[in-house]
Amino acid sequence: MLSPFHLSKVRSDGSLQWLEGAISVERATARVKVLSASSPGAYVITNLTGKVEFPPKRTMFQIGYEEKELNARAELFRRCGLEVISVADNESAKRALASIRNVDVFVVGQTAPEQMRKEMVEWLKANFPKVKIVALIQSANRQVPRADYNIVLNNGKECLSLLAATAS
Repeated sequence: MLSPFHLSKVRSDGSLQWLEGAISVERATARVKVLSASSPGAYVITNLTGKVEFPPKRTMFQIGYEEKELNARAELFRRCGLEVISVADNESAKRALASIRNVDVFVVGQTAPEQMRKEMVEWLKANFPKVKIVALIQSANRQVPRADYNIVLNNGKECLSLLAATAS
């Protein structure tokens, strides 16, 4: 069967490296998410006419509490094709989210006091009940109640895999 959609990775010189075919743009988009989690970079989906089909960008909103870690995570997520909005604290998050309604996943950083993180998760659940919340935690016994996912942040790969799954 001929695959009507083709996945390619954009090389550093701008040329395309064909990777594989897919039977629908939805399957191609899902496959791009998996590929970008394991091999960051730009990917394109084309149809049989060569027209580029751009999968919709997923938006990740992170509340970081610590600027250095916030910036490092933002860069990592952008390299995986996510649109990233970052804020440093709960009040900044609430102000920003007053005008932003389209978010696919929230990430709550691990460096703030536990009560502050719990309050943020509660507020997010009340105001964005259908959006998944990932709480980054320092150890498995310090989980944030009501977060959809609690992950111990050992390395970036674990976090990227989980975010790819939650943003789909």
